[in-house]
Amino acid sequence: MELKKLDLKSCRSWLAVLLAAAMLVTMPGTSALAETADREMPYNPVHYCTEENGSTDITDWSYVYFGSYPQTEIAGSALTAKITGASYDGNGDAWVDGVKYRRISKRDANNDYYFGDSTYRYFKWEKIKWRVLDNNGSTLFVMADKGLDCKDYNEEVTYMSWENCTIRNWLNNDFYRTAFDGGEQGAIVEQTVVNEESPWSWGNTEKGNDTRDKVFLLSCGEAVSSRYGFCENYDTDSVARGVKASDYAYAMGASKLDIDIYRGNSWWWLRSPGADAFNAAEVNGHGYVSRGGYAVNDVSGACVPALHIDLSSDL
Repeated sequence: MELKKLDLKSCRSWLAVLLAAAMLVTMPGTSALAETADREMPYNPVHYCTEENGSTDITDWSYVYFGSYPQTEIAGSALTAKITGASYDGNGDAWVDGVKYRRISKRDANNDYYFGDSTYRYFKWEKIKWRVLDNNGSTLFVMADKGLDCKDYNEEVTYMSWENCTIRNWLNNDFYRTAFDGGEQGAIVEQTVVNEESPWSWGNTEKGNDTRDKVFLLSCGEAVSSRYGFCENYDTDSVARGVKASDYAYAMGASKLDIDIYRGNSWWWLRSPGADAFNAAEVNGHGYVSRGGYAVNDVSGACVPALHIDLSSDL
């Protein structure tokens, strides 16, 4: 059953009710009410497209926190001797006073252009913030609110589809096992991911077969779906499609714009094929969907994972 979308006024009214319910948690016998309100909070996005004004579209999103990953850099006075002197494991991770940190060197980066001259850089593990693209009453379809890492679509420049690319393998193995504990893994609902023909192709593209994935990237079609909170025009610069990257992803090599309202934005990979089978589609830093895409082995693309979370899970 498709849920009816709420207008912004309705969303705000509903959120006011939820806030009032949550405030009751301090009163005897009301914790169950607050818990129920929290679980019902994620709503479907509402997109307000203003193409005629350019780049001023907005989306009313709801968010959830799920899983964790290294994100914020620890530097300056916050970088204590305890953190720098900790015993880091083979993945570069260590616990200090109950907080998990990751240490990386320039050789760990996917692209060391933005790494700087430090021998090591240190990042705090934090809960991942996700934009809710769709709440169908059974699962939440979500995408990360930031680029979480920097990866090539495929590590070699060759004819490539989502079905066989290295970023798909990384997302469903390394990232999946790293970002989610056992309980969280159990709450992720594997999906049949439909792989579309390129919407703009010079021919010889590799659509590939549909796949079964726990974690994946958005397609071109999903990135222009108003149902999911996006402008329906591929060619419109769109704030709603803009994505910044975490400190960690920047250090790993994700690009960063330094202009106006797009400051700090990165371009991010989509799973759809690009102009030919040597390219994959992407969303640039202005929020424009580049159907022609970049070479599959480009080293500066941000990775923005997407997945489905089971709403019946206690998580």
